[in-house]
Amino acid sequence: MKNSFLRRRFFEIRVTLKDLIWGMKNPESFKRKNNLSPLMGRFSSYKFELLSGIQSDDYVSDCFYFNKIEAKINNFELSDYFNHKGYLPAILQSNAIPLLINCISGVIYDANDKVINVSTVADRLRNDPINSEFVIKRSVGTGGGESVEIGDADKIIPFFNLYLKKKYDFVIQPLVKQHDQLAAFNSSSLNTVRIMTLAYDDNVYHVSSMVKMGGPGGRIDNVSAGGLCIGIKEDGSLTTFGFDCYLNKTNCHPQTQLEFPGNYEIPYFNEMVAVVKDKHKLFKSHGIISWDVSVDNDGYVTIVECNTAWSGLESHQAFHGPVFREHMEYINNINR
Repeated sequence: MKNSFLRRRFFEIRVTLKDLIWGMKNPESFKRKNNLSPLMGRFSSYKFELLSGIQSDDYVSDCFYFNKIEAKINNFELSDYFNHKGYLPAILQSNAIPLLINCISGVIYDANDKVINVSTVADRLRNDPINSEFVIKRSVGTGGGESVEIGDADKIIPFFNLYLKKKYDFVIQPLVKQHDQLAAFNSSSLNTVRIMTLAYDDNVYHVSSMVKMGGPGGRIDNVSAGGLCIGIKEDGSLTTFGFDCYLNKTNCHPQTQLEFPGNYEIPYFNEMVAVVKDKHKLFKSHGIISWDVSVDNDGYVTIVECNTAWSGLESHQAFHGPVFREHMEYINNINR
Protein backbone atom coordinates (compact mmCIF):
# COMPACT_ATOMS: atom_id res chain seq x y z
CA MET A 1 0.00 0.00 0.00
CA LYS A 2 3.09 2.22 0.13
CA ASN A 3 2.41 4.04 -3.13
CA SER A 4 -1.21 3.04 -3.64
CA PHE A 5 -4.09 5.24 -4.74
CA LEU A 6 -5.83 4.51 -1.43
CA ARG A 7 -2.89 5.67 0.66
CA ARG A 8 -2.69 8.90 -1.30
CA ARG A 9 -6.40 9.58 -0.81
CA PHE A 10 -6.06 9.04 2.94
CA PHE A 11 -3.03 11.31 2.89
CA GLU A 12 -5.00 14.00 1.06
CA ILE A 13 -7.83 13.89 3.61
CA ARG A 14 -5.46 14.02 6.58
CA VAL A 15 -3.36 16.88 5.22
CA THR A 16 -6.40 18.86 4.07
CA LEU A 17 -7.82 18.75 7.60
CA LYS A 18 -4.44 19.70 9.05
CA ASP A 19 -4.11 22.66 6.66
CA LEU A 20 -7.66 23.82 7.42
CA ILE A 21 -7.02 23.75 11.17
CA TRP A 22 -3.78 25.68 10.62
CA GLY A 23 -5.68 28.21 8.49
CA MET A 24 -8.29 28.73 11.20
CA LYS A 25 -5.48 29.53 13.65
CA ASN A 26 -3.88 31.88 11.12
CA PRO A 27 -6.81 33.82 9.62
CA GLU A 28 -4.48 36.03 7.56
CA SER A 29 -4.01 32.97 5.32
CA PHE A 30 -7.56 33.33 3.97
CA LYS A 31 -6.46 36.53 2.24
CA ARG A 32 -3.82 34.70 0.20
CA LYS A 33 -4.21 33.14 -3.24
CA ASN A 34 -2.77 30.04 -4.84
CA ASN A 35 -2.55 29.38 -8.57
CA LEU A 36 -2.56 25.59 -8.36
CA SER A 37 -5.01 25.03 -5.49
CA PRO A 38 -7.28 28.09 -5.33
CA LEU A 39 -9.24 26.91 -2.28
CA MET A 40 -6.88 25.02 0.04
CA GLY A 41 -3.55 26.15 -1.38
CA ARG A 42 -3.87 29.59 0.19
CA PHE A 43 -2.79 28.08 3.52
CA SER A 44 0.45 26.85 1.97
CA SER A 45 0.95 30.25 0.32
CA TYR A 46 0.86 31.96 3.70
CA LYS A 47 2.76 29.28 5.65
CA PHE A 48 5.73 29.28 3.29
CA GLU A 49 5.65 33.05 2.99
CA LEU A 50 6.16 33.22 6.76
CA LEU A 51 9.01 30.70 6.61
CA SER A 52 10.90 31.89 3.54
CA GLY A 53 9.97 35.55 3.56
CA ILE A 54 8.88 35.29 -0.09
CA GLN A 55 5.27 36.12 -0.98
CA SER A 56 3.98 34.20 -4.00
CA ASP A 57 0.88 32.52 -5.42
CA ASP A 58 2.97 29.68 -6.89
CA TYR A 59 3.60 27.63 -3.75
CA VAL A 60 2.71 23.94 -4.01
CA SER A 61 0.70 22.33 -1.22
CA ASP A 62 1.65 18.86 -0.01
CA CYS A 63 -1.59 17.40 -1.43
CA PHE A 64 -0.98 18.89 -4.84
CA TYR A 65 2.68 17.91 -4.90
CA PHE A 66 2.21 14.26 -3.98
CA ASN A 67 -1.04 13.61 -5.84
CA LYS A 68 -0.89 16.02 -8.79
CA ILE A 69 2.82 16.16 -9.59
CA GLU A 70 4.70 13.17 -8.21
CA ALA A 71 1.83 10.75 -8.84
CA LYS A 72 1.47 12.01 -12.40
CA ILE A 73 5.10 11.81 -13.54
CA ASN A 74 6.59 8.94 -11.50
CA ASN A 75 5.86 5.27 -12.14
CA PHE A 76 5.41 3.95 -8.62
CA GLU A 77 5.37 0.33 -9.75
CA LEU A 78 9.11 0.75 -10.35
CA SER A 79 9.91 2.92 -7.33
CA ASP A 80 10.71 0.08 -4.95
CA TYR A 81 13.19 -1.28 -7.50
CA PHE A 82 14.88 2.08 -8.02
CA ASN A 83 15.00 2.69 -4.27
CA HIS A 84 16.40 -0.79 -3.54
CA LYS A 85 19.95 -0.28 -2.34
CA GLY A 86 21.02 -3.72 -3.48
CA TYR A 87 20.26 -2.84 -7.10
CA LEU A 88 21.27 0.84 -7.05
CA PRO A 89 24.95 0.40 -8.06
CA ALA A 90 23.89 -1.55 -11.15
CA ILE A 91 21.26 1.06 -12.01
CA LEU A 92 23.57 4.06 -11.55
CA GLN A 93 26.59 2.37 -13.22
CA SER A 94 28.94 4.65 -11.23
CA ASN A 95 29.01 7.02 -8.22
CA ALA A 96 27.17 4.56 -5.94
CA ILE A 97 28.35 3.34 -2.53
CA PRO A 98 30.13 -0.03 -2.93
CA LEU A 99 28.31 -3.07 -1.60
CA LEU A 100 30.42 -5.24 0.69
CA ILE A 101 27.50 -7.54 1.47
CA ASN A 102 24.22 -7.64 -0.43
CA CYS A 103 21.36 -9.83 0.78
CA ILE A 104 18.50 -10.30 -1.68
CA SER A 105 15.77 -12.88 -1.08
CA GLY A 106 17.89 -14.62 1.54
CA VAL A 107 20.91 -15.06 -0.75
CA ILE A 108 24.17 -13.38 0.31
CA TYR A 109 26.39 -11.76 -2.31
CA ASP A 110 29.87 -10.30 -1.75
CA ALA A 111 31.50 -7.18 -3.19
CA ASN A 112 32.11 -9.02 -6.46
CA ASP A 113 28.46 -10.10 -6.70
CA LYS A 114 29.42 -13.70 -5.93
CA VAL A 115 27.21 -15.89 -3.73
CA ILE A 116 28.89 -16.61 -0.41
CA ASN A 117 28.11 -18.72 2.62
CA VAL A 118 26.43 -16.97 5.55
CA SER A 119 29.02 -18.41 7.95
CA THR A 120 31.84 -16.47 6.25
CA VAL A 121 30.35 -12.99 6.70
CA ALA A 122 31.53 -12.38 10.27
CA ASP A 123 35.15 -13.23 9.42
CA ARG A 124 35.03 -11.06 6.31
CA LEU A 125 33.91 -8.06 8.31
CA ARG A 126 36.33 -8.60 11.20
CA ASN A 127 39.26 -9.05 8.81
CA ASP A 128 38.39 -6.33 6.30
CA PRO A 129 41.77 -4.83 5.28
CA ILE A 130 40.36 -1.36 4.57
CA ASN A 131 37.26 -0.68 6.65
CA SER A 132 37.01 -0.66 10.44
CA GLU A 133 33.40 0.56 10.52
CA PHE A 134 30.43 -0.33 8.38
CA VAL A 135 26.83 0.63 7.67
CA ILE A 136 24.09 -2.00 7.59
CA LYS A 137 20.68 -0.95 6.31
CA ARG A 138 17.55 -2.47 4.89
CA SER A 139 17.52 -2.20 1.12
CA VAL A 140 14.09 -0.53 1.18
CA GLY A 141 12.15 1.29 3.87
CA THR A 142 14.90 3.27 5.62
CA GLY A 143 13.02 6.58 5.76
CA GLY A 144 14.02 8.67 8.75
CA GLY A 145 17.04 6.45 9.33
CA GLU A 146 14.95 3.42 10.31
CA SER A 147 16.84 0.09 10.23
CA VAL A 148 20.18 1.83 9.67
CA GLU A 149 23.04 0.88 12.01
CA ILE A 150 26.68 2.02 11.99
CA GLY A 151 29.63 0.51 13.82
CA ASP A 152 32.47 -1.99 13.81
CA ALA A 153 32.10 -5.63 12.87
CA ASP A 154 31.06 -6.75 16.34
CA LYS A 155 28.20 -4.23 16.34
CA ILE A 156 27.10 -5.01 12.79
CA ILE A 157 27.12 -8.82 12.97
CA PRO A 158 24.12 -9.12 15.37
CA PHE A 159 22.09 -6.90 13.05
CA PHE A 160 23.19 -9.03 10.09
CA ASN A 161 21.81 -12.10 11.87
CA LEU A 162 18.63 -10.27 12.87
CA TYR A 163 17.88 -8.92 9.38
CA LEU A 164 18.59 -12.33 7.89
CA LYS A 165 16.20 -13.97 10.36
CA LYS A 166 13.51 -11.41 9.56
CA LYS A 167 14.02 -12.15 5.84
CA TYR A 168 14.83 -8.55 4.98
CA ASP A 169 16.74 -7.51 1.91
CA PHE A 170 19.70 -5.52 3.25
CA VAL A 171 23.18 -4.28 2.43
CA ILE A 172 26.44 -3.72 4.30
CA GLN A 173 28.48 -0.81 2.98
CA PRO A 174 31.68 1.03 3.93
CA LEU A 175 31.39 4.46 5.50
CA VAL A 176 31.39 7.24 2.93
CA LYS A 177 34.30 9.65 3.29
CA GLN A 178 32.98 13.21 3.26
CA HIS A 179 34.67 16.51 2.52
CA ASP A 180 36.11 18.30 5.55
CA GLN A 181 33.80 21.26 4.96
CA LEU A 182 30.74 18.99 5.11
CA ALA A 183 32.05 17.19 8.20
CA ALA A 184 32.39 20.56 9.95
CA PHE A 185 28.61 20.79 10.33
CA ASN A 186 28.49 17.66 12.50
CA SER A 187 31.50 15.35 12.53
CA SER A 188 29.60 12.35 13.92
CA SER A 189 27.28 12.03 10.91
CA LEU A 190 27.52 11.77 7.15
CA ASN A 191 26.11 15.14 6.12
CA THR A 192 24.55 14.87 2.69
CA VAL A 193 23.28 17.26 0.06
CA ARG A 194 19.64 16.72 -0.93
CA ILE A 195 19.16 17.70 -4.57
CA MET A 196 15.77 17.66 -6.28
CA THR A 197 15.71 17.29 -10.07
CA LEU A 198 12.81 17.48 -12.51
CA ALA A 199 12.87 15.93 -15.98
CA TYR A 200 10.58 16.72 -18.92
CA ASP A 201 10.82 17.57 -22.63
CA ASP A 202 14.22 15.87 -22.85
CA ASN A 203 15.74 18.17 -20.20
CA VAL A 204 16.69 17.69 -16.56
CA TYR A 205 16.35 20.70 -14.29
CA HIS A 206 17.86 21.38 -10.89
CA VAL A 207 14.84 22.41 -8.78
CA SER A 208 16.18 22.91 -5.26
CA SER A 209 18.90 21.82 -2.83
CA MET A 210 19.69 21.73 0.87
CA VAL A 211 22.30 20.13 3.10
CA LYS A 212 21.17 17.63 5.76
CA MET A 213 23.16 16.97 8.92
CA GLY A 214 22.79 14.76 11.95
CA GLY A 215 21.73 15.93 15.37
CA PRO A 216 24.02 16.05 18.42
CA GLY A 217 25.96 12.77 18.50
CA GLY A 218 23.88 11.34 15.66
CA ARG A 219 25.44 9.08 13.03
CA ILE A 220 22.80 9.62 10.33
CA ASP A 221 21.79 12.82 8.55
CA ASN A 222 18.02 12.43 8.67
CA VAL A 223 16.17 15.55 9.76
CA SER A 224 13.37 13.41 11.19
CA ALA A 225 15.92 11.66 13.41
CA GLY A 226 16.93 14.85 15.20
CA GLY A 227 19.02 16.50 12.51
CA LEU A 228 18.86 19.82 10.71
CA CYS A 229 18.77 21.05 7.15
CA ILE A 230 20.10 24.28 5.61
CA GLY A 231 19.12 25.66 2.25
CA ILE A 232 21.62 25.82 -0.61
CA LYS A 233 21.30 28.65 -3.11
CA GLU A 234 21.88 28.27 -6.84
CA ASP A 235 25.50 29.41 -6.49
CA GLY A 236 26.24 26.80 -3.80
CA SER A 237 26.19 29.22 -0.87
CA LEU A 238 24.02 28.59 2.20
CA THR A 239 20.99 30.31 3.55
CA THR A 240 21.65 32.00 6.89
CA PHE A 241 19.14 29.79 8.70
CA GLY A 242 18.22 26.12 9.03
CA PHE A 243 15.18 24.06 10.02
CA ASP A 244 14.51 20.97 12.09
CA CYS A 245 11.83 18.44 11.13
CA TYR A 246 9.14 20.66 12.66
CA LEU A 247 10.29 23.65 10.58
CA ASN A 248 11.60 25.42 13.66
CA LYS A 249 14.17 27.96 12.49
CA THR A 250 17.73 28.11 13.83
CA ASN A 251 20.88 30.07 12.95
CA CYS A 252 23.44 27.55 14.18
CA HIS A 253 23.95 23.84 14.79
CA PRO A 254 23.05 22.90 18.40
CA GLN A 255 26.10 20.64 18.80
CA THR A 256 28.91 22.43 16.98
CA GLN A 257 27.43 25.95 17.37
CA LEU A 258 28.52 26.42 13.77
CA GLU A 259 26.68 29.38 12.33
CA PHE A 260 25.30 29.36 8.81
CA PRO A 261 26.96 32.32 7.05
CA GLY A 262 25.48 33.29 3.72
CA ASN A 263 28.91 33.26 2.03
CA TYR A 264 29.69 29.65 2.98
CA GLU A 265 29.84 27.49 -0.15
CA ILE A 266 29.18 23.77 -0.37
CA PRO A 267 32.32 22.15 -1.84
CA TYR A 268 31.94 20.80 -5.38
CA PHE A 269 28.26 21.74 -5.42
CA ASN A 270 28.10 22.24 -9.20
CA GLU A 271 29.76 18.88 -9.70
CA MET A 272 27.17 17.16 -7.50
CA VAL A 273 24.32 18.79 -9.42
CA ALA A 274 25.88 17.76 -12.73
CA VAL A 275 26.21 14.12 -11.62
CA VAL A 276 22.59 13.73 -10.50
CA LYS A 277 21.23 15.52 -13.56
CA ASP A 278 23.16 13.07 -15.71
CA LYS A 279 22.00 10.07 -13.64
CA HIS A 280 18.36 11.21 -13.82
CA LYS A 281 18.46 10.38 -17.52
CA LEU A 282 18.71 6.70 -16.53
CA PHE A 283 15.34 6.91 -14.72
CA LYS A 284 13.14 7.42 -17.75
CA SER A 285 9.93 6.48 -15.94
CA HIS A 286 10.39 9.05 -13.17
CA GLY A 287 10.05 12.78 -13.71
CA ILE A 288 11.06 13.91 -10.24
CA ILE A 289 13.80 12.50 -8.00
CA SER A 290 15.34 13.63 -4.72
CA TRP A 291 18.98 12.61 -4.41
CA ASP A 292 21.11 12.33 -1.27
CA VAL A 293 24.67 13.06 -2.34
CA SER A 294 28.10 13.41 -0.72
CA VAL A 295 31.54 14.43 -1.94
CA ASP A 296 35.05 13.78 -0.61
CA ASN A 297 38.11 16.01 -0.43
CA ASP A 298 39.17 14.97 -3.92
CA GLY A 299 35.83 15.95 -5.44
CA TYR A 300 34.52 12.41 -5.98
CA VAL A 301 30.72 12.47 -5.85
CA THR A 302 28.87 9.60 -4.17
CA ILE A 303 25.12 9.07 -4.50
CA VAL A 304 23.94 7.75 -1.14
CA GLU A 305 20.27 7.34 -2.07
CA CYS A 306 17.76 8.27 -4.73
CA ASN A 307 14.21 8.90 -3.56
CA THR A 308 11.56 8.33 -6.20
CA ALA A 309 8.42 8.40 -4.03
CA TRP A 310 7.16 10.36 -1.02
CA SER A 311 10.13 12.71 -0.98
CA GLY A 312 9.16 15.88 0.86
CA LEU A 313 8.88 19.37 -0.56
CA GLU A 314 8.22 21.44 2.58
CA SER A 315 11.81 22.26 3.56
CA HIS A 316 12.72 23.23 -0.01
CA GLN A 317 9.93 25.80 -0.14
CA ALA A 318 10.66 26.99 3.39
CA PHE A 319 14.17 27.92 2.24
CA HIS A 320 13.73 28.99 -1.36
CA GLY A 321 10.12 29.98 -1.85
CA PRO A 322 8.08 28.48 -4.73
CA VAL A 323 10.70 26.13 -6.23
CA PHE A 324 8.50 25.14 -9.21
CA ARG A 325 7.79 28.72 -10.30
CA GLU A 326 9.80 28.27 -13.53
CA HIS A 327 7.88 25.06 -14.35
CA MET A 328 4.29 26.15 -13.77
CA GLU A 329 3.32 25.80 -17.43
CA TYR A 330 4.48 22.18 -17.42
CA ILE A 331 2.69 21.44 -14.11
CA ASN A 332 -0.54 22.96 -15.41
CA ASN A 333 -0.26 20.95 -18.63
CA ILE A 334 0.05 17.58 -16.84
CA ASN A 335 -3.10 18.38 -14.84
CA ARG A 336 -5.38 19.31 -17.72
